[in-house]
Amino acid sequence: MIKTDFLIMPLHSVEMTSAEQDPEPDSPAADEHTYHSWVSVDHHHFDHNISDSRWADCLFSSEMKCITLIDLAARFLPSKFPGPIEVSVLWTDDLTIAELNQQFRSKFGATNILSFPSGDWSSLNEGRLFMGDLVLGFETVMSEAKVAGIAEQDHTAHLILHGLLHLAGFDHILDDEAAEMEKLESHLLTEIGITDPYQDVIYTPVEARDTNL
Repeated sequence: MIKTDFLIMPLHSVEMTSAEQDPEPDSPAADEHTYHSWVSVDHHHFDHNISDSRWADCLFSSEMKCITLIDLAARFLPSKFPGPIEVSVLWTDDLTIAELNQQFRSKFGATNILSFPSGDWSSLNEGRLFMGDLVLGFETVMSEAKVAGIAEQDHTAHLILHGLLHLAGFDHILDDEAAEMEKLESHLLTEIGITDPYQDVIYTPVEARDTNL
């Protein structure tokens, strides 16, 4: 089973590391190799901070699948996505995500992705609703894809979708919540040709879930 760890508290700007904060407009670090944006057909914006350069190839090769999933999810759940949204994504390494995991969740070790929903649903940027932040750890994500025998791009797209659903208010704390979320993910992923990641999964009770790899 693909294990996912998500935080349910907002990550305020004063709590973000310097790597996560927006760069100064004239900063020499703010170049195409470090910062990247996705804009979907439906005008949803994902702003990316690539703090670990190993992510670059996977980020660009998974872009089309991720963007398609973002639009599909928003169209499938109009009550959760009433208009264009904005999400910030930090693509980092296991050391950094482990530090965030310990700081905000009191859990030791790296995980694949963390989700930080926005605490202010009225916050708008150029008419877009800011939903929050996602953080992905390179080594764990790549290792999971290899062990599961799936393409790195497909696993990355799944995690982006999973994180987006968490930002929209979905969770997997209770068994019925987990079943609903997994069913929704499976449907959306298969719609774009990604194999259902849960089809061969033996159901894991809540008390045994959410463990570090």
